[in-house]
Amino acid sequence: MRELFIYDNQLTEIPKEVCSMSNLEVLNANNNRLFTLPPGVEKLQKLRNLFVDENHLTELPQGVCSLYNLELLGAAKNKLSSLLSGVGKLQKMRELFIYDNQLTEIPAGICSLFNLELLDVKNNRFSTFPPGVERLQKLRKLHIDGNELLEVPPGVCSLSNLEMLTCHRNPIARLPDDIKRLSSLKTLDISDCRLDEFPRQVQQIKTLEELYADGCKFNSVPDEIGNLQHLQFLSLATNDLSTLPSTMSHLRRLRVVQLWNNKFEKFPEVLCEMPAIEKLDIKNNSITKLPNNLHRAGNLKDLEVSGNPLTYPPQDVCNQGTSAIMAFLKLSAEKEENILQAFNLLSVNMEERQWKPLVRSLGISEMALDTIKASAPDDVPDQVYQTLVQWREREGEAATLSALEQHLRKLNFQQLVRQLSLEPRTPEHTEFESTEAGAGGGQEETLLQQRKYPSVTVDKKFPIVHFEQLEKKSFLGSGGFAYVRKFRHRDWKIDVAVKRLMRTGNVEGNEQEVLYSEARKLKLACKSEHVISLLGICMSPDFAIVMPYMENGSLAGLLRDVDVPWALRWRMAHEISLGMTFLHCQNPQILHCDLKAENVLLDGDFHVKISDFGLSKWKTKSRVVTTTSPVGGTLTHVPPEFFDIDQAPTDKFDVYSFGVLLWEMATRKTPYENTNNSALIRLAVKNGQRPNMDLVPTDLPDVDTLSQLIQTCWSQNAEHRPSFHQCEEDLHILNSKSSKEDIQQAITDVLKKKAGEN
Repeated sequence: MRELFIYDNQLTEIPKEVCSMSNLEVLNANNNRLFTLPPGVEKLQKLRNLFVDENHLTELPQGVCSLYNLELLGAAKNKLSSLLSGVGKLQKMRELFIYDNQLTEIPAGICSLFNLELLDVKNNRFSTFPPGVERLQKLRKLHIDGNELLEVPPGVCSLSNLEMLTCHRNPIARLPDDIKRLSSLKTLDISDCRLDEFPRQVQQIKTLEELYADGCKFNSVPDEIGNLQHLQFLSLATNDLSTLPSTMSHLRRLRVVQLWNNKFEKFPEVLCEMPAIEKLDIKNNSITKLPNNLHRAGNLKDLEVSGNPLTYPPQDVCNQGTSAIMAFLKLSAEKEENILQAFNLLSVNMEERQWKPLVRSLGISEMALDTIKASAPDDVPDQVYQTLVQWREREGEAATLSALEQHLRKLNFQQLVRQLSLEPRTPEHTEFESTEAGAGGGQEETLLQQRKYPSVTVDKKFPIVHFEQLEKKSFLGSGGFAYVRKFRHRDWKIDVAVKRLMRTGNVEGNEQEVLYSEARKLKLACKSEHVISLLGICMSPDFAIVMPYMENGSLAGLLRDVDVPWALRWRMAHEISLGMTFLHCQNPQILHCDLKAENVLLDGDFHVKISDFGLSKWKTKSRVVTTTSPVGGTLTHVPPEFFDIDQAPTDKFDVYSFGVLLWEMATRKTPYENTNNSALIRLAVKNGQRPNMDLVPTDLPDVDTLSQLIQTCWSQNAEHRPSFHQCEEDLHILNSKSSKEDIQQAITDVLKKKAGEN
């Protein structure tokens, strides 16, 4: 017999005959009434696993120390007050479970178990740990919860393979500074310790995926928590928190957040910006209202808000569960967007002589009016917009479009009344569907359509840049319907890039709409530091979008001119994956549809800014998002399904293009550069041909990882391509192998080479 299972009985002893089973490898006697083990247990020389959990043992016989092949010992939930002094002889031991006993000390021999991978000694009574823990270099999981430790045992921070450390319910007042050396740590539990503040040392553990910090009475969380890019689970329950830092929006992988029993009076808005969040428990706080923006957390399926004095959404909605709450917030957000759209229209078209009577009609005080004037002294449209927003905040739900229309009628502003009297689109049609149709709804032309500007819903008014403030510098480039020129902003004292239509005057509305759609996507997408930002829009003499000027041009130009060191190439590739992850995490997703080296811009420090959203799309059921939007990307970078006219673009379209872009970065070549015939390229791609992998340098460190990623991204079957989340994980590993000094040296080398070219 090799295995004997006698668990879950009422045995008070194990028959001594068991010790004669010389071939026994597994003995499981869990959950009985044993007070001791039989004499002669040392005869079981082939025993590998011994389970005696949940019995009444007060000690283990010394004979156990002679079981030299023992790999797993489970003696948890007994009454042990001491452990085998000769435990260090068990050199094959991999897992040791002695939790829930009465141990007041841990024998020094445990630190000699060099093959130990798991040690669970939680819920005992010891206050110190023996020296030599650093010798347990194979240890992956260490559980020391529920004891009387005043500190994390010295030496633990030297365990480079440790993945899980749980030390909750100990009187630990401070974590060691060198805890950041735990380069493999994925799970850390510091709940119910006596930490005075959220430990900043934790924020340097970049590999962390799960963090439990309940019951520590923290009243704040520092900004640096945003550095934990791999965090997926965060529990901050039963603390004294009333706010969360905005940097938590960087936690793009966070799926579960637990915040119950805190002091939140206002729902933390940053939680609305976490695309991966699936479960949020914020019960038993003092929150009265959920923000409409929460509906953008499209993956949120489990929301617990009980125990809050919520008045919004109404209680009957909250009682129906998460899906009802999210539907209510989405509907309310769409209504709010209609109102903001009307505010935006009026602010652009209302004259100053009309604004002041409206201020009085809306009941805005002179003091409030002076504040508005001071905030935008020379910008009447902005003053109008702020006035309407302030009225909305003061009146709440009473500030409807009908109420605003009544005020305008009273003042005899009939032209403005006609615009507001148009029925806004119903909540069933979202802003994204409106953009696809190329119109804003209604049966008459709106003010924006009369001016050849497409109807657009924005969260708040676009910042306006007056064309007179711009001083022409140089031409930067052009595309199918627009061109980009460098200007100097006279007031800001900075260079900017301005994208305008090819023609001036009364331009075609469809081309105008494409450019305005690009501005809308930029306004949302530029929340990512790796997407080009929108500085503002010009309304006349014709519509244009204003963006920062990127000193180092495009990635395509840099690769063409300079052999960029790999430390910098890895960083660029990783930052592209971060930017694209952000776009694909929006709800609905923003699909770029033209990702290539020419559309990746570089700032003064060679950080990536994804640009040119002229072909980008909101991900919906249709192939063409606007009736006039271009339907294709660059032929060398589009996937085979692009040529299927009935196939709508998906996020895997961009992943394919990213694979080609990585190949460009690795080879510094142009895809299919020896073929000018577009029909041949199309045929090759549809038949599974790709750019030549033989051109990828073979002496490159981690070339196998890069080559595999490239080829997976451009898989013929879209379902086999990874997500940008997965791409980012691979590239994070490659990028992390370069130090800050390596990257800085690479930048220095590139600048020298560029200076030499000039």
